[in-house]
Amino acid sequence: MRLFLVGLLALLCQVVLLRELNVAFYGVELVYAIALAAWMAGGAAGAAFLHRRLRATPGRLRWLLGATAVALPAEVAVIRVSRLALGGVPGAYLPFEQQVLVLLAAVLPASVALGVAFRWAAELAAARGRALAWAYGVESAGAGVGAAGATISFALGVQTFTLAVLVAGLVPATLLAAGRRRLLLPALLLTAAAAFLASGPDLRMTRWSHPSVVESRDSPYARITATSADAQTALFVDDVLVYESETARHEELAHVAALQHPSPRRILLLGGSVERIDRELRQHQPAQLDVVEMDAAYVAIAGRQRPSDPAVVIDDPRAFLRRSGQYDLIVVATAQPTSGQSNRFYTAEFFSECRSRLTRGGLVAFALDVPENVLTPLDSHRSASILSAASSAFPFLQILPGAIAVVTASSDPLPAAAAVLAERWRARGLATRLVTPAYLHYLFDNDRRDALRRLVSGGISPNSDTRPIAYQIAAATWLAKFYPGLLSVRGDRGSQQPRVDRGSQEPRVDRGSKDPRHIALAVTVVLFALARWKRGIRTVLLAGVAGFSGMVLETVLLLSYQARSGALYERVGILLTAFMAGLAVGAWSLGRFLSGPRRDRRVRVATAGLLAASAAIGTLTVALLARGAAMGLVLTGVLLFGVGATVAGVFACAGAAASADGRAMPGGLYGADLAGGALGSLIAGLALVPMAGLVPTTWLVVGLGVAALLLA
Repeated sequence: MRLFLVGLLALLCQVVLLRELNVAFYGVELVYAIALAAWMAGGAAGAAFLHRRLRATPGRLRWLLGATAVALPAEVAVIRVSRLALGGVPGAYLPFEQQVLVLLAAVLPASVALGVAFRWAAELAAARGRALAWAYGVESAGAGVGAAGATISFALGVQTFTLAVLVAGLVPATLLAAGRRRLLLPALLLTAAAAFLASGPDLRMTRWSHPSVVESRDSPYARITATSADAQTALFVDDVLVYESETARHEELAHVAALQHPSPRRILLLGGSVERIDRELRQHQPAQLDVVEMDAAYVAIAGRQRPSDPAVVIDDPRAFLRRSGQYDLIVVATAQPTSGQSNRFYTAEFFSECRSRLTRGGLVAFALDVPENVLTPLDSHRSASILSAASSAFPFLQILPGAIAVVTASSDPLPAAAAVLAERWRARGLATRLVTPAYLHYLFDNDRRDALRRLVSGGISPNSDTRPIAYQIAAATWLAKFYPGLLSVRGDRGSQQPRVDRGSQEPRVDRGSKDPRHIALAVTVVLFALARWKRGIRTVLLAGVAGFSGMVLETVLLLSYQARSGALYERVGILLTAFMAGLAVGAWSLGRFLSGPRRDRRVRVATAGLLAASAAIGTLTVALLARGAAMGLVLTGVLLFGVGATVAGVFACAGAAASADGRAMPGGLYGADLAGGALGSLIAGLALVPMAGLVPTTWLVVGLGVAALLLA
């Protein structure tokens, strides 16, 4: 039970803290990689470097688990007050060092404590004759139940702070049930009352960042906050302003797009209903207007702040597009490609899907946020990758830069002059504040059109599902806000193109220099070969390789699933449950297999087989990604189960090998596993996936698994 609680509590703490940090950092997805790496590093430190005098006792373990759970709501409060306490300007990022300080202050206390808790629980289990693999499996099973519980909670509308309160009450209540059962009922009643009243403190903490908040709610995708001051209402997604009632910006995408079609009878709008783009499109009197939104909570909160429009379809836009009929106009009004979630609406694969759903003469339209005056190298690179993706599916592209750059793409020629659009504007009797004939002439005569048009022929590979170049640039842009010199993106002579990775399939290597990939591979092979002769080092390296490979493959599979389905945030609990189930099954089954006669031989055979299986799963993943196969929930879940099983199996083999040497090192091996996972999360999230893409990242894991055969 104690090991099960360690895994359960660890997973729930991760879910709560990651959601809160995502809001505190304005939805920047890099926080996930950094926070997970910090979590695993903290757990590794707690498990591996615990002082010998702090020996495991049941009482100490109960107090540690109870204190960690009770502290969770306080950690949420620390994250939410961080911007105010550190003097942050509303809507602006804190300095990078302060952001890292907030992240570490939120993550490390719980992660270090739970690393210590696993070591203590594993030592107590070992005293009863249980193997380290068994302990690892039970902890993984607890984490799997925690992932499933978090998914069900969010599906039922439980808010993040309410979940933290429930964890703070139910974990101590469970611990009390083991010894003082008479206290169980009062503890449960107190927990239920606290969860029922949690909405009040939740909203008051939100006021620290939004003094005029009227409603705030967590959806499966983000936190939506509505504010109201006088006659103006505003909506924030993860604390980023996405809509305010006094703007006329929504006119531009709707009308500039619709006026380029002679008669848009059937229109599909992906997103944009909250910004009232659908109201503007109705002025063109289409016979059919389908509006698709992904987040029901977002639409509902917006509807409560102003008169609501007819119901929209709640579905993944790409999934709806694949099932839909033919349209004259598809308007893409989703968020800009600054995340894995939004990037999937600006890829070559997506534009190809759009083309298959357009009638003859139909067009697709989307907006690009580009600066009005200076096109920086990073902005240039990002825009070029998106425009290249669109031009890979459509031969004709029109770029009209105004307050935003409206891009239209079609298989047929588009209007070349503003006079055509102005005449249609008058014929349709549009009532607009911004988009007028004069403004249309300004868009077509804008001297920035030539600068943007040159990006299409800039030689940059298209943004794609498996190579998210635009997401890469968004990550680089965020880092450049704090360390501009870190990126070294000076423009080429006579060009505005950046001297960073231009999206080519193979990274550039200067002539006369060594490819760093070959150097890294050679160093790894030499290291593994030397470690083969030292059992203690070999087992620690095996555990580290298992954690690293598992985290990288998990990242690749989750991002691949998100690119195809868009439902990662909603279904991540199901996929994590599959991964944790694989960990549990792999640890338990290998633990039994290794307990038989000829253990040393079994350990070597099992280690080699599991490393080969990990390489095979990676190779299969590469094949599926290269073919563009639809990796749905079931297939992704099966692959994640396999990854988890091989990771736990290798860990079990390392534990068995260490025991055979007379040193069962639960803290050291568990710490090595977490340290490898931390390194994998950091490298995959910050560098490999955004910079190289999913396929090269997966090949890295395959190569590492083959090289690790030297450790078998």
